[in-house]
Amino acid sequence: MKISFGVITKDLMETDSIDKFLDNAEKYFHPIYSVIITYSRNIDKEVIEKLKKRVNVEIIKINDIDGMCHQLNDMGMSEESIKNLLNCKTVDESGMVPYGKNRNNVVMKGMLTGVDVLVFIDTDVYPELLVQRDEYVEKIEIDFIGRHLEYLRRDDVAMTTSDYSGYYIIPPIDFDGMDQLFMGIQKKASYEYIMNHDLHNCFIPDNFSDREPFETDKILGGNVAIKLSIFEKILPFFSSSYVVGGERYLTRGEDTLMGIEISKIKNRRCMDIDTRIFHDTYSNYPLVPDILNDEDIKDRFFYACMGWIGRNPFLNWIHKRDVEKCRIEQREALRMGAKAAAEYLDDDRFLMLEEALEISYDRLDEVIDEYKKLARSWKEFIERRRSDENIDC
Repeated sequence: MKISFGVITKDLMETDSIDKFLDNAEKYFHPIYSVIITYSRNIDKEVIEKLKKRVNVEIIKINDIDGMCHQLNDMGMSEESIKNLLNCKTVDESGMVPYGKNRNNVVMKGMLTGVDVLVFIDTDVYPELLVQRDEYVEKIEIDFIGRHLEYLRRDDVAMTTSDYSGYYIIPPIDFDGMDQLFMGIQKKASYEYIMNHDLHNCFIPDNFSDREPFETDKILGGNVAIKLSIFEKILPFFSSSYVVGGERYLTRGEDTLMGIEISKIKNRRCMDIDTRIFHDTYSNYPLVPDILNDEDIKDRFFYACMGWIGRNPFLNWIHKRDVEKCRIEQREALRMGAKAAAEYLDDDRFLMLEEALEISYDRLDEVIDEYKKLARSWKEFIERRRSDENIDC
């Protein structure tokens, strides 16, 4: 199988994380066919040239007319579909690209260059596990690609994924009204875990010796390997963005659709390989996250909340839930929860959460339309690609 790494980033000025994954693959004798990188702002050409000395590198700059655009045109795709798949209106305005758009550019480049398995890695993850050893934490390097291939070699497995070891995306917090905040941002499942932060500091270790892979529909975008042939049967990643108070925010959960899609396909599964690779969530490991005194951690939590709120209406719609009921319940919860969070964190930005919720639900029809356009354009891409391959044969 031709295996490639996929990386999405705003700027690429160093390749430390990529190099570590390449070193790891080489150490365990897994040839890597290419590294596919999509970016939206800046890239260090010298860094890329150095990377090219060890692996084939495919570079995609969002909204730049490159070979992929011409290739789609040569395949006979309509101009509208090419724009739907490749173009991003928000880049020039805010420099932001929805996560789904970024990932799909990498997926398409992989499919067009003959990649069999695409392994997405984020720039803040590493092929190591953080394992709790009584009073200390040990970093253990593992055969990262081998762990994924263990299940991907099975005909009935189309994807493999797993969570992370390291500090959770929600840092230790504790205030009256926190339950309402979690209900409002639709993260109730995390509430009990955060309430017990004094026991674990929101640190998640890897299972290591107690590893138990299992079938799942929860996809983690920074630790996922995908047989690209599955995209002939399912839709790719999807997410959006929205504007609150004059500022654009990216919605989270571009991989949520993937889990829903793969669950529709008979005899094709996604396996959680129970390999929680190290995620340096706040770029300051091993420091315990201190949201009250670290503005970077506070910023990350705020943008995460905005991302979840922006995602939730579409998530509820795709799951066929009562969208209006969800809206009412979350609105009532945020009236208390957002205010409580703003007071606890001494940050008035959290007062925006209720407004963000209303805006996100108001624009649900617009997001559904974006999703349907993606579906139509993706169907055309797959059909044209099949036709193009038949002609080549």
